[in-house]
Order: sequence, then C-alpha cells, then structure tokens
Amino acid sequence: MNRTRTKRSYLLPLLAIFATWLALPIAPARATLVPPPYLGNTPYLSFSDSPASAMSFSYFQLETFESGALAATGVTPSGGFVLGPGPMTDSVDADDGVIDGFGTRGHSWYAGGNRSLSFTFDASILGALPTFAGIVWTDVGFTDVGVFGPAPVLFEAFDSLNNSLGPIGPFGLGDQSVSGTTAEDRFFGVIDATGISRITISMPTSGDWEVDHLQFGLLATSVPEPSTLLLGILGVAALWCARRRPLRN
Repeated sequence: MNRTRTKRSYLLPLLAIFATWLALPIAPARATLVPPPYLGNTPYLSFSDSPASAMSFSYFQLETFESGALAATGVTPSGGFVLGPGPMTDSVDADDGVIDGFGTRGHSWYAGGNRSLSFTFDASILGALPTFAGIVWTDVGFTDVGVFGPAPVLFEAFDSLNNSLGPIGPFGLGDQSVSGTTAEDRFFGVIDATGISRITISMPTSGDWEVDHLQFGLLATSVPEPSTLLLGILGVAALWCARRRPLRN
C-alpha cells in the first residue's frame, strides 16, 4: 500500500471540513437589541459607545451641536433647533468634557414641538449617500399624559430610493427627569450598503424631547477577513496535494 497516497486521501477531506468551518459567519461581539440592518437601543455616554467608533469610513461626520448649530454638511433636518447649556438641556454626557451623569452643560437638538424628526442626506454634497447613520435619543419632557416619561420612541431609516427599511420600536424611554440625567440616553443606528437617504426618530406622544450626536458616513470598502484569507490558502494547499498525488498503477 502506498502510505503517502493513503495519508493524502484523508488530508483533502479534513482540509475541506476545516475550511468550511472557518468560512462560517461569526456574530459580532455586541449586544444587538434590534433586528438587522438596525443597530442600537443601547446606552450611550460618549462617542466610544457608538458602533461607528470601531468602523472604517471613506468619509464620516459626527455632529455634536457643540458649535451651537448643525454644522455637518450634506444633511438637512426636518425641524427642531439647538439647545444651549441650561438646567433642562440633555446633551450627551461626555460633551462637557467629563462623564458625570449630567448633560446640562452641553448642547442638544430639541424637537421644538415636532413629534418626528428626520435628517435627510444629500448625495450631491457628500459624494455618495452614507451607508451608516445614527443618532442618540437623550430626553423627553411633557407627554400627552403630562409625565416626563417613559414614553414611546421609534426609529426608521430609508434606503437610497427612499423606501422604508421598516420602523423599529416603540421603545419606552425616559426616567421621569428633565434635569439632564444621562443614564437614559440611547443610540439608534442603521447600516445599508445601498445608501441611506434619511433617518427618522419619533415620539408619537410628545413634542418635548431631545436628540444628540447625529453621525453618518460611507463605510470603507471591506477587506477580506483573516478566515477568508486562510480559506484561500487552504484551497491552494488542497490543490497542491491533489496535483502531487501519485498516479495509480
């Protein structure tokens, strides 16, 4: 018996099984509380809590409103205005330079009586629609029943043809405080490879609420995962073994 041929006859199937195992998708190491392509409904105290902080982009903009205005380019809000520092402002916690449980010394975007806020992206200015977009809900004041929350929040994104990707929620948010507390702050976002034309965040029972940290960007072209590269190497090795297999007598 040719021992070399026998060992190689076992090696090829084992390589194929190992390569298939490596090619299996690996779940990202984050808690996803909403269905794909959505991200979030997660606590947010600083940009490091954003999924975008670990992503690579061809372009990216983070709007904190700390300039006192919406300074980001290529995006238009449907309503609202910037709130400056004050006893009832609820900015993202870290925007005042320290994470201390309060956002009263920062800036936020106030709904101004609107029950829904949309942020629409302009591909002609940006060069291409973003494939990632998100925003942070920070506070609610008066609602239809007079309390300061919790109250329902919905988030929705629209693809490059302005077709809805489906709303998510409602999520009951709010800690019944309007003094700038930040433990209630939640991130909502979306990824869509075709491009995102706009995002919308809504509170059906209130026009007295705030958001912050509008963020959007064009994800960089992905590179092969290490498992994909190794899969290719194993494939070449398998072909080499096959070519080296002795001919039958």
